[in-house]
Amino acid sequence: MKEKRIQKITLLIAFFVPVFIASFLRFWDIGLRPFHSDEGVNSFFLLNLFDRNYYHYDPANYHGPFLYYIGLIPFYLFGISDFTFRLMPALFGVMIVALFFPLRRRLGTMGLLTTGLLVAISPANAFFSRDTIHEIYLVFFSLAVVVSFFLYTETKKSRYIYFAATSIAFVITIKETYILTFAVYALSLAFAYCYEMISLSKGVRFLYCKDTFTAFANHCKKNRYAVGISVGILILITFLFYSSFFTYYSGIKSILTTLKIWTKTGTHSGGHTKPFFYYFKLLYKFEFPTLALGIAGFYYSFRHGNKFTVFIAAWAILIYVTYSLIPYKTPWLILNILLPLSIMGGIFVNSIFGMMKEKWHYAIFYPLFIGIFGFSCYQSLMLNFNNYDDERYELVYVQTKRDIYNLLDRLKSLSNTCGQNMAINVVSREYWPLPWYLREYKNAKFWGGIIENPNAPVIIVDKTSETELKKKLKGNYKKERFALRPGVWLTAYIQQGLYETGFGKEITAKTNTPSLAKISEKELERGLIAKYYYNIECIGTPFSSRVEKDSVSFIYNDETKKPYRSPFGIEWEGYLSITQKGVYQFATRSDDGSVVYIDGNMVVDNDDIHATRYISGVIPLDEGFHPVRIKYFDGGGGAIMEFLWTPPGEKESLVPGQILFHKR
Repeated sequence: MKEKRIQKITLLIAFFVPVFIASFLRFWDIGLRPFHSDEGVNSFFLLNLFDRNYYHYDPANYHGPFLYYIGLIPFYLFGISDFTFRLMPALFGVMIVALFFPLRRRLGTMGLLTTGLLVAISPANAFFSRDTIHEIYLVFFSLAVVVSFFLYTETKKSRYIYFAATSIAFVITIKETYILTFAVYALSLAFAYCYEMISLSKGVRFLYCKDTFTAFANHCKKNRYAVGISVGILILITFLFYSSFFTYYSGIKSILTTLKIWTKTGTHSGGHTKPFFYYFKLLYKFEFPTLALGIAGFYYSFRHGNKFTVFIAAWAILIYVTYSLIPYKTPWLILNILLPLSIMGGIFVNSIFGMMKEKWHYAIFYPLFIGIFGFSCYQSLMLNFNNYDDERYELVYVQTKRDIYNLLDRLKSLSNTCGQNMAINVVSREYWPLPWYLREYKNAKFWGGIIENPNAPVIIVDKTSETELKKKLKGNYKKERFALRPGVWLTAYIQQGLYETGFGKEITAKTNTPSLAKISEKELERGLIAKYYYNIECIGTPFSSRVEKDSVSFIYNDETKKPYRSPFGIEWEGYLSITQKGVYQFATRSDDGSVVYIDGNMVVDNDDIHATRYISGVIPLDEGFHPVRIKYFDGGGGAIMEFLWTPPGEKESLVPGQILFHKR
């Protein structure tokens, strides 16, 4: 009796611990990461459905209808917010972990705990469960199909036929890649039965094959009503979603059309083409415990396995090969590979745990077990709460930069001056997810390009259209630049009067250079004061501030070697010691922009986004200390900055740290 109670408690721990961890990693500060551009598009369709009751499925446009209809539930219950928009994928991310519980007899208690932890703590699973995209729903219902099938083989209860049919229907309504999932399932199931048949003696194989088909036919006959109802459920759910609940019957025709369109997308993938081993590299870098334990599980499955373990092994191998062969690759597709690998890892750990007898076995096992998952937990925490927009981490893919929050803060400051009814013309060709964030600004218009009269209190334009915009501007504007996502830059043009009203104090602080009055060396210390910002305009509060005594010089040609995520800006300020009167040349060699001010005058203008570029300027200087301010920003890719000078009669070199000072 006591032993059964202990087993029950252990089983509950194996279930609830992963569920609790999954809940924390998916729900905590869920609005921290800016919306991905795909989320911006999805939010547009969802808001249309919520506000105007309008959604029509388009086979060429952003996958199936399930995401939008399931997303209505939290909107109706709790209102519109970042949290409610991301609530359902986070919830389904937790439900994936909970859905392993019905497989507890096949996984074992330790297998259930291991599989649950592998998915709960997985950096990729946690990361994409915090995104409102289709993949997490696809993974949940794909698992539900497998669970329903094997529960039926155990119990022969018809309700699992209904569960399977419902899950299959939802898979079809989520994403066109359902065809790959079902093909892999069919092949894996066939392989599992064939593997079991081959393990038998030759004389029994034919009888086994015959009995298998006979049993299948008998089950279909016995449960013909359940099968018929299940087919009806499948058709009804598919019809309801694709017809927009009987309001758009053309959506039904598109179920097959989408396969043709997305077959072309998968094979002609443009900028999303990746090499065959792309997913393996992601697994190795971010999901090594799952990869290692999953591979170890293959050995166990084929050596000691049954139909279930062989099916899972075949599923893992086939889904990996299938997605790796398709040229179109994005990091969230790795979730389809991680699911069976995690189950394989659980099967392997459970088998190892079952073989342990001695105390020293446990003394080795438990620290190793805790260490593995502790490392994964650290990776997951860093990715989801610190590096979530840092493209040096390959799971972060064309992610909106947190610099967008700086843009929103600037607009909020302006709206405090003239109200949220101020006109905002967004004439950028790239702007997602701004429609979501600017939904409260009733006069924010998204034109998709330069219009005949773009003038407004605030104009937002992308870098590629900026030259065309300048030709049509009337009046004086101040501009600030912001990173939307890698390779996409937005410039906010703000009418000068509004800018000065909204940011007057800040302008005064920024334009106040150190005093031009004579200053003695006793008042100074070596080095410039350097302030580091996670934006290119060096606005707001710096994330780091320190005195730097060396020359201003660094070269990071490799994105992964940079000490800070992009975009970042640096502002150095202090005094330049000049010991010889004359005309001096100053220069910067930088990637991206840099400017140099001496005595309050711009001497070097090497600003804007560009590859490595050298720009110089000259200024006459007297002996003494001269205020100097240097600004630099990096927008992505390489980060290079060199502050150079050519004193009278000398060769060009880095400005030495010995002549750079700051006020005590």
